[in-house]
Amino acid sequence: MHNRNHKNPDLKVVASPVQALEQERVLLTDVLLGKCSTALSIWTTSRSLVVPRRLVNNSKFARAKKNSRARRWPIVVRDSGGGATPQGDGILNVTYAYVCDRHPSISKGYSEICGPIIRLVNEYGEEASCGYVNGSFCDGQYNVVCRSRKLAGTAQRRSRQRGYASRAVLFAHALILIDHDLVESTRALNEFYRDFDDQGSVDVDAHVNLNDLSGALSIRSINEVAYFLHQQYSEFLSQFC
Repeated sequence: MHNRNHKNPDLKVVASPVQALEQERVLLTDVLLGKCSTALSIWTTSRSLVVPRRLVNNSKFARAKKNSRARRWPIVVRDSGGGATPQGDGILNVTYAYVCDRHPSISKGYSEICGPIIRLVNEYGEEASCGYVNGSFCDGQYNVVCRSRKLAGTAQRRSRQRGYASRAVLFAHALILIDHDLVESTRALNEFYRDFDDQGSVDVDAHVNLNDLSGALSIRSINEVAYFLHQQYSEFLSQFC
């Protein structure tokens, strides 16, 4: 992995998570409208809990949102499903979209987003795979798992390019734990769920940071990781240009 100690143009630091979600929406819209055939963004933002829109209709949502903000974990609502996820220092996000003749299979679509993260783990001399991790936030079949813990969560969405009925669009997102305060964020998630009287809980030990894998290797800055992933995903997306 190359060293990049100066400011990294491959990494966007987005001031607010609301702005980050809006930039994701714009990225996808540009591809859907045919303004570009591919788009890639690697970004980080300030701390928050990002929750699915279905929770908004819960009668206890307003109270839970207020209490979370008082704990300095503001709530941001996203349109997609799943569970609540943290954002903040030490978390890196990858978002991309591309146009293709037909959508890949679900498993292939996830292998495309997970593959570079698995190769990143391999740089640490570790193995990684995809699977569920009991007790992890927003648990899913396509977590990237190392040492039986969740390192990254992934999602994909499928659509069709407007005006081009035969052209498919795939949108993918990954949230990667680089050097995040897992104790703080899991506490915030569990307190948020308790305000809903939700019996589910998130276990700090179900997660692992990339830099927890470093061992004798030097710890990688978030800039270095962003640079590595930007190269990996750019090479993958070049086939759709």
